[in-house]
Amino acid sequence: PLMIITSIVYTINMALDFQGNVVSVIQVIALVLLVIGVYPYRIRTKNRNLIMHGFLSIVAIGLNLVTVLSIMIPVFSGNLVFISNLPLFQSAVIWLHAILGIVAIVLAVVIIFSWVTHPLGELGCSKTWKLMIPTFVIWAFVLALGLTIHIYNII
Repeated sequence: PLMIITSIVYTINMALDFQGNVVSVIQVIALVLLVIGVYPYRIRTKNRNLIMHGFLSIVAIGLNLVTVLSIMIPVFSGNLVFISNLPLFQSAVIWLHAILGIVAIVLAVVIIFSWVTHPLGELGCSKTWKLMIPTFVIWAFVLALGLTIHIYNII
């Protein structure tokens, strides 16, 4: 009975974390946009497919940046003392999430910047294509860590 009550209370607390739920949904949408954006890239028969690939990537990064700047950074910075008092594993997961999140954002901005600063005919992002898969993998891993942090209500 105690385990059931604890589980119910935990579920209610997670459901009431509206802000965390919104961030999680937006981040999953951003990841889905990146996955959808691969299809136009794979069928490079027309320049507009590559343009759609780029625009879907920009929207995904925009969604990511909005949630990071408006919600994640304030929550993280407001809980630094709490994070430092967590058990080592939980604290390490949060710091890994934050550091790899910064890495993913920087790589994504480099890729997008190389695309938007060149004429479309030049496909400037082709110079950074080797960064795309590692950036996606890091981003997906960061999302998994973020969902883990949210589900287990660490912060």
